[in-house]
Amino acid sequence: MNALVISANPGLVDEVRRLAAAASVEVTVARDAAEARNALQRAALVLIGADLPGRIPRREGVIVLARGATVPVYRRAMELGAERVAVLPDEEAWLTERMARACLPGAFGRQVSVTGARGGAGASVFATTLALMAARAGARVLLVDLDAGGGGLDALLGLEGVPGTRWPDLAGLRGRLAPRALEEAVPSARGVGVLSHAHDRPCQVRHEVLSSVLAAARGAYDLVVADRPRDVELPVETGDRAVLLVPAEVRGVLAARSVPAGPDETLLVTRGPAPGRLAPRAVAESLCLPLAGHYDFERGVPAAVERAAPPVRGRLARLCARLLDGPLAA
Repeated sequence: MNALVISANPGLVDEVRRLAAAASVEVTVARDAAEARNALQRAALVLIGADLPGRIPRREGVIVLARGATVPVYRRAMELGAERVAVLPDEEAWLTERMARACLPGAFGRQVSVTGARGGAGASVFATTLALMAARAGARVLLVDLDAGGGGLDALLGLEGVPGTRWPDLAGLRGRLAPRALEEAVPSARGVGVLSHAHDRPCQVRHEVLSSVLAAARGAYDLVVADRPRDVELPVETGDRAVLLVPAEVRGVLAARSVPAGPDETLLVTRGPAPGRLAPRAVAESLCLPLAGHYDFERGVPAAVERAAPPVRGRLARLCARLLDGPLAA
């Protein structure tokens, strides 16, 4: 499947060709709508230069390319029924991934984010267990730590002293990151790659860096599991899912109401014990979210985590396996 570029601007066409080559995508070029007529419906993605006069038949997968975000450009995009205006060169990384996603179906993994309704909800342990259970089922998995103040998620798998790339090493990234380069750089344990924050090198990750790294992760792994704090805005794609982990208590429910919205497919998991006998279904009804499962706190888990050996047996592990086979399945 290829992308169709409609533009009479040679510089713009050359730029798209360069990005397409980086994504291993073939492109067809037309100078106007008449020349593009035969290829328009066959193309997986249509990229239209803002310089194009006239109209084209409406269809999905149309993007307007522009050098600047101006009112006339957005008006033009609305006339064409475009899904987005891609401003170049600022959005090169996004456009490269969008071409790859449209033209190379099946080449990208899926992403699941896990967010705790409040501190201490157990999101990091849940995300790690989910990653371990996916790896045990044969998936290539990357566990991504998005909590800059969490001390490093690599410690949960005993990787804090193992050489490899952490977020501070990627802070200065510009443009696209190759999937293979990411896969080869991060440390791994028990079949799970881990991209962690570093406890001795605080780092704030810019949104464009996060987008580029997650795009590479999707290209390298079958599943990306992100431990996402409440205040981190995560780039999402169609088919992405999120898990909101809520302790079965009034305080947990109240905290969950202020968690920023994630992907459309956000699933609720509740965790016991419930001191006031708050039922999981009552939590789901209060938050208007589908209840995907419930598990009770297991006394042996904190000690196992302290030994860098999160268990792959027990109630939490069984729940994660069930979610991977059910609502979190591809």
